[in-house]
Amino acid sequence: MPYINIRLGNKLNNAQRIQLYEQITSLMNTVMRKRREVTVVHIQESEPQQWSTNSIPLTPKSPVGAYVEIKVTDGTNTIEEKAEMISQTVKMLRDVAGIIQEACYVVIDDIPADSWGYNGITQATRTASK
Repeated sequence: MPYINIRLGNKLNNAQRIQLYEQITSLMNTVMRKRREVTVVHIQESEPQQWSTNSIPLTPKSPVGAYVEIKVTDGTNTIEEKAEMISQTVKMLRDVAGIIQEACYVVIDDIPADSWGYNGITQATRTASK
């Protein structure tokens, strides 16, 4: 039940969007051990000038601005898995979106099980009922 929000300072074509959906879902499955069928991916695209690095607005010729948030249940992944996920996510962005800003951030939010719900039930309750 992970949620991934990919924000890009660039417009993608449909093939690129589909690649990101598939590749990030696959990484969540293989690196983070999450089930594909409950992995949600949201891609937000904006114009380059809506991003800046060092207070300088990006242009269509600038490397792409990128920020990725990954939300998972706290305690379900190791430090090594998270480090690998961050590394592979940046590689994936470069492969799909092209040259990205050096100031590209990937954040993994570990959400406490009692504060994270799936289909109206907290993860803590789901785990307790197994």
